Amino acid sequence: MAMAIPSTCSTPMTNFSGHYRKRASFSADLSQSTAWLEHLHLNIRSINSSNANSKLSKVQYQVQATYTPPCCQDPELVWTVSRPFDAYRRFRKQLLQNLQSGHACPAECKWLYTVIKNHFPKPNLLPVYSSRVVEARQQSLTRLLRTLQASLVNRGNQRCNVLVHSVSRAFATFIIGDNAQLPELMMTLSECSSDQSTRTSAASFMSGCSDEEDYSKDVSPSRRFQMQKQQDILQV
Repeated sequence: MAMAIPSTCSTPMTNFSGHYRKRASFSADLSQSTAWLEHLHLNIRSINSSNANSKLSKVQYQVQATYTPPCCQDPELVWTVSRPFDAYRRFRKQLLQNLQSGHACPAECKWLYTVIKNHFPKPNLLPVYSSRVVEARQQSLTRLLRTLQASLVNRGNQRCNVLVHSVSRAFATFIIGDNAQLPELMMTLSECSSDQSTRTSAASFMSGCSDEEDYSKDVSPSRRFQMQKQQDILQV
């Protein structure tokens, strides 16, 4: 059962280069700041919002997020964050500032910088509220968020502090929005994700989860505290 938390034509992207695919062999475990993103599904849809002081409706681009915890007893989290297109422009500018050259980078920041710079929706001669423009922007923004998410959970990128910390924090802030409950909850869930990512066998983990009583015997005291904390947050 999902837990819902309410919230206040593009050029195809290039694929990962062979250089970065080879580099992925020198991988590291996901950090706490990125582990939870591996279990997050993102989509964007356009909605019309009207201002009480204006008769005109404005297009907002709503992030629809679904987080499926790796711990099988936990419910899904579902939330939305609606923003105008200008907010995505500002987010793009922030990402480009973080990713620009100048830091020693063992990851794919240079490639990601190029993608974000070149594949953001371009100015259009059609009215900004026309269905063609709105649909094209919606598709482009969805691809950009998913591409950024994929880079953040790429284990070959975990040695870049800029990507793992600065970019990851900006990404999380953008998709979480003003949902007051989520930051603390996500921290707990990311710990759960990190715990699972370090297990040698996902199958043995799932079989252990199938019997809650037996599983509880194998969980460390600190892990039981984290699980209880998560449950308390969900019940708020």
